[in-house]
Amino acid sequence: MSDQVKNQEVVNQAIQRVERLVMNDYTARANYLKKLGDPRRSINHECGYEETESLTIDDYSEMYAREGIATRVVDILPDESWMVHPTIIETDDNEVETEFEKAWDELGRKLSGTSWYADKNEKSSPVWEYLHRVDRLSGVGSYGIILLGFNDKKELLLPVEPSDSNELLYIKTFAQTNVRVASYEADITNPRYGKPQTYSVDFSEQTNNSGEVGQVLSTVDVHWSRIIHVADNIASNEEFGVPRQQPVWNRLQDLRKLYSGSGEMYWRGAFPGLSFESHPTVDPDDIQTEGLKDAMEQYMNTLQRYMISSGMTVKSLAPQVVSPVDQIEVQVDAICVRFAIPKRIFMGSERGELASSQDSKTWNKRISFRQNNYLTPRIIVPFVDRLIMVGVLPEPESYQAIWPDMDSLTLDEQTTITAKRTDSMAKFVAGGVAEELMTQQDYLTRELGYSIEEAEEILQNLLEFISDNPPEDVESENV
Repeated sequence: MSDQVKNQEVVNQAIQRVERLVMNDYTARANYLKKLGDPRRSINHECGYEETESLTIDDYSEMYAREGIATRVVDILPDESWMVHPTIIETDDNEVETEFEKAWDELGRKLSGTSWYADKNEKSSPVWEYLHRVDRLSGVGSYGIILLGFNDKKELLLPVEPSDSNELLYIKTFAQTNVRVASYEADITNPRYGKPQTYSVDFSEQTNNSGEVGQVLSTVDVHWSRIIHVADNIASNEEFGVPRQQPVWNRLQDLRKLYSGSGEMYWRGAFPGLSFESHPTVDPDDIQTEGLKDAMEQYMNTLQRYMISSGMTVKSLAPQVVSPVDQIEVQVDAICVRFAIPKRIFMGSERGELASSQDSKTWNKRISFRQNNYLTPRIIVPFVDRLIMVGVLPEPESYQAIWPDMDSLTLDEQTTITAKRTDSMAKFVAGGVAEELMTQQDYLTRELGYSIEEAEEILQNLLEFISDNPPEDVESENV
């Protein structure tokens, strides 16, 4: 390497060091000035929003439990994604059921507590309900877990030993509010390096609808082999995702103010206030204030509908009730933009039915993307793999989760297409110019969208019909 090149490298390194120093100094000064600045210039401070770093799992859990719009934000993607269930198969051969597929079906029957819950074609295994539930719970905070209960009769803190005799006894799902990662894998040579090693799971007091306290379970430490860790919206951290409410937290706070404020505003405004005005000639000291207060109490809190006032005039204040609809619409629009959800779908299934066909197709594509790129690799596969690893399910050569086509046509759509195709074919034949423009097979494939095989089958059926019903026979029958 020449001296000139070496000198140039030295210069470049020196420039990079200076640039880093300048940037660090600039950042430090900016942070310092920000602290000295007027706090009213902070939108979060001015509008009463919490800083993102100050939000806790309790904040998200409280909002999710009490505000319907927050519940919708967390639940809409899981609810829409699990509207249909996948099929777990080992082979594409529908005529043969493998040992793995039989064991999977039997797993669903055991979890349901019955032997007749459904066959696999109905895709209604109880397993999907648990996976749907953890999909919802994991979005309240940064993650959720599935606790797997096996028949190995060991403490939950001990790892599960693989065995063909292992059975899955139960499944429990928990949100982050009831779980804490107790320890992490510290061995840098371990494939699980940096992942949770043990969890502290809080089986908090259970109450029924009557308020009676059920069995009280304590906090239990659980080994990772008995846990399926589920985290949505992950970035650089594989174990902790972004809570679904976080990107729209300010909008949820605004909606909370609007919903609460509109109710309070109506409560106060629907019953107008009263203004007591004394006559100019009346001495204020002569007004019996205590008697006036007693009269007001009787008027406001009892069925007495009159007041006697001497030397005073009582006037009703005009109520000022303003509709919050426009302001609420703005906040809901912002939430839908953030999550790319058609507004009519976000507002509920009955209104979602009115969504445009383009909205529905776009939304279905997004749900299908989530099913195949998140639910399958992040929830279904870890769940099935864990059961294979511990011996609950036999090891297959391979398996796959097949989701139904979200864009499949409804019965009404199929009927409409069939009617239009029939009408089009009738006009094509009746026009008498079929072979002059294109062959019948070309018309079926190019214009009506049939495959070549389907078109050939249609034409073959036509030839067989003509063969069985010669034209002369048809003419004689008509005569």
